[in-house]
Parts: sequence; structure tokens; C-alpha cells
Amino acid sequence: MLFHAGLMGQTQVNPVVKEEMIALNKQMKTDRLVVSMQNECVINETYRGNPDALFPLYSITKVFSSLAIGILIDQKKIPHCEVPVATYYPVWAKDSLKSKITIRHVLQHTSGIEAANGSQLIYPESDFVAYALNQPVRVPAGTVFFYNNTAYNLLSGIVQKVSGLPLSDFIQKNVFQPLEISNYSWNKDATGQTWGMDGLAMNATDLLKIGQLLSQKGLWKGNRIISEQWCTMMFQIPLTNAMAQKYGYAMGIRCLPFQEVIQIPKTTLEQLEHINPNDKALKVLWKMADTSWTYLTLGNALSESLSVTEIERITTLAYQFHLPLYEIQNQNFYLQHGGEFGHLLAIYPKQDKVLVRLLGEKWGRKKNDSQTEYRYSIDTPLINYLLKL
Repeated sequence: MLFHAGLMGQTQVNPVVKEEMIALNKQMKTDRLVVSMQNECVINETYRGNPDALFPLYSITKVFSSLAIGILIDQKKIPHCEVPVATYYPVWAKDSLKSKITIRHVLQHTSGIEAANGSQLIYPESDFVAYALNQPVRVPAGTVFFYNNTAYNLLSGIVQKVSGLPLSDFIQKNVFQPLEISNYSWNKDATGQTWGMDGLAMNATDLLKIGQLLSQKGLWKGNRIISEQWCTMMFQIPLTNAMAQKYGYAMGIRCLPFQEVIQIPKTTLEQLEHINPNDKALKVLWKMADTSWTYLTLGNALSESLSVTEIERITTLAYQFHLPLYEIQNQNFYLQHGGEFGHLLAIYPKQDKVLVRLLGEKWGRKKNDSQTEYRYSIDTPLINYLLKL
């Protein structure tokens, strides 16, 4: 049995929505579509090929890099995500900008190091970690969000240094084995280091298990795989760029239009006040704590009231103690990560709904044909269907 709760047909679904989802995916060249609700598989469609076929996940691989860091923090092998990368790569220690880059910055795409355009400049490199270490800093860490494949490979190197295992072996031991996932492949560079930015290939039903794990905030069959605390922090987006770039730790964090409702938790402020009662940023946050916000309105309010340095300082303090700086109040927030050019992992945690959509190379990745790129991407309609299902 591929899914750990129930048989297909026990959970009530909207039959019209289900049929429309299935038809749309057939039209849009989907190879595999699997959907679960409350851990029960409600859609399991193979449009072409073998249902157990492996698909390269591209950037969805980053989710696993984040999980590995979280598990190492749970195991107390890394104190927290505010540890500087230079702790593990002393070559950065004497650089005034690189020495300030933390694990959190890498996870949230705010490290500031030069990012390759896509991954094409990285693939020919023999050592992905060394390539990242040698990149110049474009902007100070924590000040600007920009999606960064280059930096994410540093996480693979950190996992190997801390655990003694390549990222792929660490995930196999701590995630794949308890989830009974054995059919996968994961690329390594010429030095034997697992790619952290992409390179993992899985089948659709196994990727659905990962979505279920995140939807359940780290639980699988009642067993704790990763802490709820880490999953909560995975779902936090950086306060930089007025919170306009909605990426947590490798996951896009979204709400349906006009349904964003977030609040600053007073419990976080109370704990931070106990740690550092005189911080100016805390006083500003207290004034905002009774108001409901959207991401953008809160981000703009913070940018108007605090400097980038002050925002970064309070963020650093909160993340050292795994304290969320905001809480999502509405029911219809979802997690999303796509892969080139139409793969989708989507999760509604509060409804416990998970969707995986995968396309074969024939349709999904034709970088030399501009008319083909993203032609078959249907993220938005699928996310809307998933909510209504």
C-alpha cells in the first residue's frame, strides 16, 4: 500500500472537480497526477508511461536540503539556523560580508552571494560547493531576496560535514527509510557531494509522501520524523523585500487572492522581550501585534518603521530560538514548489490536502524552444481545484 491511511473512495470528494482536474491534466500533457486528502489517496492517474517511473524533480530537491538541516538541528548537531556558514567553511571567516551569511540566509535565498542564471553555469563544475564558496557577494546577507541555486549547494556540504554522510545518504537514513521510499536517484558532483539545488528523481507516489509529511508538520504514521517546530519555521518567509517574495525554507508560501491574514504572535514578542527587552524593533512589533495584516501590508509597515539592519537583527534573535515572527490566520494558505517546467508539489496543511503533478522530459523541459517553456504549467488552476476538491 502506497498511502498510509484508508482506501481510495472512503474520503468524500467533489466528483465534478475531480473529473475536471483529471481532464485538465490529460489535456496539459501531465504524466502522473496523485492527490491525497487526510492521508487517503483520492486521485491516482497515470496518463502515460509506468506509474512507478522516476521523474527529475529539479528545484523541488531543495525541500530535502531544508529537511536535512532541520533534522540536524533536531538532533542538536547544529544549534540553530543562525549559525554562520563560515563555521563549516572557515575560508569565509575573514571575509567581512561572507562571514555574516548564516544557514538561514541560504535557506531563505537571502545570502546575497552571486547567483547563477538558472543552473546551467553550475552543471559543468566539478565541485558545486567550491563553486558556491568562490562566488562574490552581491549584497549584504539578509537584505535582499533573490532565488539562488548556487547557494543551496552549500547546504549539502554542511550536511556532509556535520553528519559525515552525503546529503543523499542522510536523507535516505532519516526520511526515506521511515517513509519506505527506496526507488530514487540523486545526482552527485565529481567530488561525490550530493547536489543540494536539484538532482533528485522520484516517483509521484513517493513525492506525495513527502507532501503528506509536511502537511502533518513532520509526523508519519504517528512517528515524529522532523520537529513541528522546524516545519513551522519552514513556512516562514523572510521579512526582506517588504515580504513580497513568499518563499520559506525551499517552499513557496501562498494564500489565495484576498485571503491573506497574518498576525504577529504576542507569545513570540514576550519571549523576545525576556531575552532582549530594550530592542527598538520589539517596541515597533508590539504596536503592530493587535492588527491583522497581509504579507505586503506588514512588510511595508516594517520597512517604514525599521531599517533593514533592525529587521535583520530581530529576525536573527527570533530564529535562534525557533520563534515565528508571524502566524497565518486564514484556512486557505498553501505550500507550493514547482520544478521545470510544470512539476508541482502543492499542500494545504490546514485541510491536509496534497497534490503532486509530474511531466516527462518530452513536455516539461525544452529550454531551447521558447514556445515550449511553461506552456504546460497549470499551477494556479490545480491549486484552486485542490481547495475545492
